[in-house]
Amino acid sequence: MTTIDASAPGLVEGLYLCGSLGFGEFFPERSDIDFVAVLADHPGRDVLEALAEAHEVVRREHPRPFFDGFHAVRSDLAKPLEECPDLPCTQARIFKEAGRFGINPVTWHELTRHGVTVRGPVLTESDVWTDDDALRAFSHGNRATYWSGVHQALVNSPEEAGDPDAAEWCVLGVSRLHHLLATGSLTSKSGAGRYALTAFEPRWHPIILEALRVREDGGVFSCYDGVPERRGSDTIAFTAMAIEAGLALGATQG
Repeated sequence: MTTIDASAPGLVEGLYLCGSLGFGEFFPERSDIDFVAVLADHPGRDVLEALAEAHEVVRREHPRPFFDGFHAVRSDLAKPLEECPDLPCTQARIFKEAGRFGINPVTWHELTRHGVTVRGPVLTESDVWTDDDALRAFSHGNRATYWSGVHQALVNSPEEAGDPDAAEWCVLGVSRLHHLLATGSLTSKSGAGRYALTAFEPRWHPIILEALRVREDGGVFSCYDGVPERRGSDTIAFTAMAIEAGLALGATQG
């Protein structure tokens, strides 16, 4: 923030954190810092270059965790997603002058319901467009498209499926979507894992607990030590099961 404030004073009117931090959850070795920066105006060429340089400074001085997010004006947040233009954004240290990373109903809803205000006024549903039906439809569609693709990639690469990171990403990711479709509310990755322990049969508990172990404390003993192929097969099977269970819940309530 100090870097961009020095090169473009008054540009950043608001800064908000969402994602894991919005749920009071942060694991230094696993979590990213998800943000939405609110600008005084849509940036021109000079400002885009200043933003790129500011993110380069952050990348050099703070290589981890990643600072992932986008830069909008307040009117962008008040619009339905299809009316929001491509915006300057950064993901995994890569800055784009125009993209759509993070521009989805989950971010919009997290801003109003779980956002952390760093600068600017607290955002409410009068400031940010929210629509529970759109959030549900997006989550249902994400399960049928993105996560189905992830599952197929696991099937095609069983050695990669056996990696602990795959268990954390996939098991908690599909559980998070299932939680939203089943309860109508957002939760964190760890919250999704604890929900999964109650929502799914006990035979899935080992891989759910493994995903939570990887996310929260990699030093804890793993029941999959020495048998990564079993972790991979369980990750693949759980992902497939949870995708189907989520799809069965439907894209609309009722």
